[in-house]
Amino acid sequence: MDIEKSELWDRLDNESERAYRAFQTFLSLPGDMRTVVEAYRGHLGNPEAVKPSDTWVRWSREFAWAERACAYDDHLASVRRQAFERGIEEEAERQGALAERNRNRFNELMTMGYEAAMKSLEDVAEEGGMRPAEAIQITRLHLEAVKALSIEDPKVEDDWTEDDDAEFAETNLPQIEAEAAMDELDEPEEPDEDREDPEDVDSG
Repeated sequence: MDIEKSELWDRLDNESERAYRAFQTFLSLPGDMRTVVEAYRGHLGNPEAVKPSDTWVRWSREFAWAERACAYDDHLASVRRQAFERGIEEEAERQGALAERNRNRFNELMTMGYEAAMKSLEDVAEEGGMRPAEAIQITRLHLEAVKALSIEDPKVEDDWTEDDDAEFAETNLPQIEAEAAMDELDEPEEPDEDREDPEDVDSG
């Protein structure tokens, strides 16, 4: 068998035109139906044909139809796999570009909003000032937006929050109060300077 062609499923140098067309009929069948008799039936247009001609049987052996068809199936599987991987890469790049555009657009909107807020504050200040509640609300909204876009830093051990106050009050405060109560019971009663000493009363 001459297989000098770059691909096994291409026409071979010693393969006639009729033999190659017969092989193409065989190659076009689904893998689970790919037999010489099925190819022959398709070639004749007669699904009732019992067996292929001797010529087709000889061609299938001489030109290794089964092996060439298997190589073609492997090639198609590789092409599909590469196309699938390429599609995943392109989709990942598209999503990354979209996320970057959205991030840039959000930053632009944040900047525009901040500049507009500052301009509004300046205008209000020129007209007589802003109420403290309004300034606090604007500052709070800006800080919440900044916090939503930033990665929260790990808590520093020296920081103390309201949650720490609550935890301290729940775990340590009862013990401290109990110890303080015990200390008050253990302390000796100091003499009252305003109370008269019985000996002084008797001697008088």
